[in-house]
Amino acid sequence: MRPRSLARLLVAAACLVHGRSATAQTDPGVELVLPTGRALRVTLTGNTTVHKVGQLVTARVTEPVYSYDRIVLPVGSLVEGRITKLEPPSKLERFRSMTAGDFSPHRTVELRFESVIRDGERTPINTIAKNEAPRVVRATTHTAQPDATGGSVGRAKAEVKSRAAEAVAGAKQKVVDAIASAKDPDRMDRLKQWAIDRLPYHRQVLRKGTVYDAELESSVSFGTAPAHLLAPEGTVPKPDSILTARLLTTLDSRATPRGFPLEAVVSEPVFAEDGRLIFPEGTKLTGEVTFAQPARRFHRNGQLRVLFERVEAPDHESTPLLASLHAVDVSADTPVALDDEGGAAVQNSKTRFVEPALALLALRASADQGEGRGFERSPTAARPTSVSAGGGNPLGRGLGGLIGFGVIGLVVGQVSHPLGIAFSAVGAARSVYTNILGRGQEVRFPADTPIQVQLAPNPASQTP
Repeated sequence: MRPRSLARLLVAAACLVHGRSATAQTDPGVELVLPTGRALRVTLTGNTTVHKVGQLVTARVTEPVYSYDRIVLPVGSLVEGRITKLEPPSKLERFRSMTAGDFSPHRTVELRFESVIRDGERTPINTIAKNEAPRVVRATTHTAQPDATGGSVGRAKAEVKSRAAEAVAGAKQKVVDAIASAKDPDRMDRLKQWAIDRLPYHRQVLRKGTVYDAELESSVSFGTAPAHLLAPEGTVPKPDSILTARLLTTLDSRATPRGFPLEAVVSEPVFAEDGRLIFPEGTKLTGEVTFAQPARRFHRNGQLRVLFERVEAPDHESTPLLASLHAVDVSADTPVALDDEGGAAVQNSKTRFVEPALALLALRASADQGEGRGFERSPTAARPTSVSAGGGNPLGRGLGGLIGFGVIGLVVGQVSHPLGIAFSAVGAARSVYTNILGRGQEVRFPADTPIQVQLAPNPASQTP
């Protein structure tokens, strides 16, 4: 009986090994696919003067693109595309442009990126570019750290520390921005382009560094790969953890009411300390808008506050998970400030009163017939001759004309005193209304905007 038992044991072991081998061979792993609707954030690699449909455009991926649990497109991957449509501006846009002294209003450009180079190989993609932004910065909140002593004294200390940290961080950021601006090799190019844009006629240029979200209109497969081990059911990231995601819902302080549902999707997988996967790319975050205030007159800007309340991993049920907005990518032309409760508001520039003040001074100087006022020369200067004296101050007329009607206003204002006054009046009225009396700016985060969310500081605050 012993040889027969041994033979049975060997047969059972062989069957077990064969079964495991067959299972391993039939296990396809995880398929690395970028689904339809997935956005690739790219930035143009150079300036492109817009001439016609079909022009080639190149860009590079600015943030890693994940599929499930790994990177499929690293930062810097080259993306190639072309201009596919040029639409003329509307009549209203033409009118606004011409009243500002620009007689070459820009056309609406449609870009499509058609291939991406990965590991030296060109992979075809089908995308359309959205959310154009000339320059993008990341707005980040500075969360106050809780004080271990607790009580009102602890909260006060935490608040003081938070304010001090915000001030220091803001000062450091200004220094960094100033240094970066001084060292920026494209600074002179941007200055040159700014001067060209002030001309009445100038070519339309897609500038280097302009950011787009290239949204996939068809899925792209990058093969299969063995998946990471999954963390046990119910595992969540540590409190205060920061998750990288992108919005699926467009948020607008004017059009998005309080209680409006919102969705985001995790764009970077989250792992536990032991390397097991907690949330793969594609995990959904859901929540709602908890506060919305549209922009109002006298340049009062809009405000938004959002809260994420649940998380839903692929093939899993939705579970509670509280998180607030920690960081968001925004246009550098619309500075946004975030608070530690997930609130966002547009910051008013401290220099927004400079242009109205200059415009009003220029208007006064251009209309003033006397001496020693506004932009008048020093009292010891020679009295202007009848040839040079066209009424008012030439410098005032020139500045007022530039503010009111661009370069044309600058030139015409020197030739005609009445037109100089008219251009100065238009510029003063427009700048005062835009910077002081008019409606402020809305907080707007379009779909596909990259964000970061911070989990609640302790598990007790995560309630169903």
